[in-house]
Amino acid sequence: MNFLSLIFLVFFILSFLIYWNLPRRMRVGFLIAASLFYYGFYSPAFLLHFLIVIAVNFFLAVKIAESRNRSLAGTAVTLNILHLVFFKYFNSALAVIAPAVGIADPGTFKVVMPLAISFYTFQFIAFQVDCLRGLVTKPEGGKFFLFMLFFPHLISGPILRSGDFYGQIGNEVESKEGQTRGLYLVALGLIKKLFIADVLGYLINPVFKAPADYGSGDALLAIFGYAAQIYCDFSGFIDIARGMARLFGYDMPVNFRSPYFSTSFSELWTRWHITLSAFIREYIYFPLGGNRVGVGRQYFNLFVAMVLSGIWHGETANFLIWGVLHGLYLCIEKILKVGKQPANRFWWLVRNIWVVAGWSFAFVFFRASDFKSAVTLLGQVFVWKNITLAFPLILALIVLTWIVQYLEMRRDALLAFILPRRAVFLPVVLVLIWFLISRVQIPNEAFIYVQF
Repeated sequence: MNFLSLIFLVFFILSFLIYWNLPRRMRVGFLIAASLFYYGFYSPAFLLHFLIVIAVNFFLAVKIAESRNRSLAGTAVTLNILHLVFFKYFNSALAVIAPAVGIADPGTFKVVMPLAISFYTFQFIAFQVDCLRGLVTKPEGGKFFLFMLFFPHLISGPILRSGDFYGQIGNEVESKEGQTRGLYLVALGLIKKLFIADVLGYLINPVFKAPADYGSGDALLAIFGYAAQIYCDFSGFIDIARGMARLFGYDMPVNFRSPYFSTSFSELWTRWHITLSAFIREYIYFPLGGNRVGVGRQYFNLFVAMVLSGIWHGETANFLIWGVLHGLYLCIEKILKVGKQPANRFWWLVRNIWVVAGWSFAFVFFRASDFKSAVTLLGQVFVWKNITLAFPLILALIVLTWIVQYLEMRRDALLAFILPRRAVFLPVVLVLIWFLISRVQIPNEAFIYVQF
């Protein structure tokens, strides 16, 4: 059930109205039922599979919290990783092995990857580790199931840890201010997705499909256009998810803080997909030794953490290269001793251009269908041909992406203006939401991070 469909809008409105008219003791159960319906609407088979995985993880979490046994926690983490690896990489491995073992049609044995498996696997692992550390002392069944199933965040995050959301369950806060903030986030997310991300995708997709047909101008528009598209697409989803959670009385963590205003890659990774960055830092980088080891080992730890981030996104060589590039970026900055703050505005601009350019060119491997297409597109940057894309519109949308981020940095000031005027703001936003979902004519693309 797509967030951007009218059927989802009806489902959400009905869920919202029923939820706030129930006694508090029934609300958690209702949200679990609504989330089961939402996931089951996509695939009853995947729902059954997901429920089994949740039940197994809950049983393990209870035992880990009781015993604080590191071996049991290691087993739980290993099982979750093996589960992810099987669904994520089985088909690729099968394609390699099939000819050697005489399988004529490997497609017969292919598996379908469960929806949101990458996100919920990390969430399971974080919860098990939190139980081991004593941050969760007695897991409760209803709270744990809602923690994993809560439909606003299930598909593309943010990746929740116990301290982010688990403790709020059953303690929802109903307030007009919170609901106004929620509607503001939903409207902002829809604008990012439908007016910027989908329009950019529609305009630049032809370049990624046939890069050899285009020259330097179109290639650069596609490269920087995709960086703007994926930001508006992914952060737009998170805004919608956080907004819906607010409407139910819950607060989910911020996942983006104007990342394209960063002046180093280390800063950017504290602003982009913050919950994934925090997971990698806390559960991969720090256990490897983090900054507490020698310089050479620090470079190794950074590199490994980013490579694993790339592999988490997908099994192809392109995602591996994307992770390697970001590992190299971080290591280069560490070698050059790039400080947190530029000395002046000139160096701020120079460093910002370096980050945005390096980030955008690395994303070519993230977006391209295969390695050959990525290399071809990068090569076309040096081939002069007349620009065929809608240059003014794409440029305007890229600039608008930066304007949106600038305004997000001043979100508190905007909300300070909106909240006293919510009697006017709320009806306008509701009409805007309905209009965006029902009337926008650009072909709607699935949220990019749904595939992970």
